[in-house]
Amino acid sequence: MLTYNPDERPRKTDEIVTEGDQHTQGEGIITRVIDVHIYDLPVPEQEPPNVESEPVPTPQQTGRVRRVVWWSVVCALVVSVSLFLWLSPLLVSADATITIVPVSKQIRTTSTITVVVGQTPTGQQVAGRTLGELTMSQQQSSPTTGRAHQDASAAHGFITFYNAAPFTQSVPGETIITGADGVQIVTDQDAIIPAARYPTFGETTVAAHALTTGPEGNIRVADVYGPCCRLNISAVNSPFTGGQPARDYATVTEQDVASVVSSLTKSLLQSERAALQTQVVSDETLITPLPCQQTITPDHQPGEEATQVHVTVSETCNGVVYNTQRYQEQLVQRVTQQAGGHLEGYHMTGLQQTVDQVTPTQQGGALQVHLTATYAYQFTQEQQQALISKAAGKSKAQATNALLQAPGVQSVAISLTDKDTRLPADAKRIHLIVLEP
Repeated sequence: MLTYNPDERPRKTDEIVTEGDQHTQGEGIITRVIDVHIYDLPVPEQEPPNVESEPVPTPQQTGRVRRVVWWSVVCALVVSVSLFLWLSPLLVSADATITIVPVSKQIRTTSTITVVVGQTPTGQQVAGRTLGELTMSQQQSSPTTGRAHQDASAAHGFITFYNAAPFTQSVPGETIITGADGVQIVTDQDAIIPAARYPTFGETTVAAHALTTGPEGNIRVADVYGPCCRLNISAVNSPFTGGQPARDYATVTEQDVASVVSSLTKSLLQSERAALQTQVVSDETLITPLPCQQTITPDHQPGEEATQVHVTVSETCNGVVYNTQRYQEQLVQRVTQQAGGHLEGYHMTGLQQTVDQVTPTQQGGALQVHLTATYAYQFTQEQQQALISKAAGKSKAQATNALLQAPGVQSVAISLTDKDTRLPADAKRIHLIVLEP
């Protein structure tokens, strides 16, 4: 680029100044003139900040973050130290663990709880209310299991004898008469035939049976027809029936009916309970077993021939509920009375009750209840510390033997660390666990 000076010649701004030009640059100095360009550029528009970019924190924000991190570290240290101090006794106690099962005893008794409806209970009575009468029926079929045998049977019928003689005649019993088809008939009794009175013959009828058994003896009417036995006597038979071959067949047994009744009774009980339970409120309990009247109707009686028996069972029940809390109080009171003062130092850990029988009464019902209460020996804190002291410093066998001699101890289990052969002498390092039987 060239610069313009009216007093001098034109020159390039980047050429070296010679000695002839020393009036402008000074003696002995060589100066290189640098061309400087100055431009007016437009100011670029700034882009709006990107919301996804993270802003550069200010010094105040940086300090706040540092303080938060510092306090977080301090809090974590405080919590860690606190947990260590709280867990340290437990960690130490793991050196030896003694597990004891206390002595347990059971009290069994049977008592009657009276439930009264519609009146205020007194004494040992329990308040109740009636849910009303409920009737349900169910039917079930079952194959029969009975077996019976029938011998072959002879056909039976009647023989009518006619007498053409003017005097009485007779045919003795067990007289054999042969019919047209060859079947022989035997009279069952003597036949006394009156004399004829012309134009009417004398006649009499007696029972008879086929000589052979089976259906072959079932002869048609008049198979025996015409003269027989003696002069002036003839005979005619009625139809003979009942001849059967020998056979085995199925019959109904009492067990068949009882099995169906048992199955239906269980099913009915579930349905009856479900139906009555819808009427029970939260503080009430339905009396079970339900007092019900049962009706059993089989379509075949025991001993009858049948391959299946159909049984219908109907039950009519009266639902009664009692106050649950009052009932439980009565149970505990009865067991406590039975125990008396023989279980001092024991406490009840469980109570089981079974209603053996329900007897409806005019006031409500009487429940015969079988009770089983479990009592376990209860160790006080002082006794537990004494047990630990008995075991401290001893070998496992010695500690076990010592603890088994202590009152109320039924069984003992001791757990030590692998490196130890004796329990710690420091009682604080022994952990005692008492299990409920």
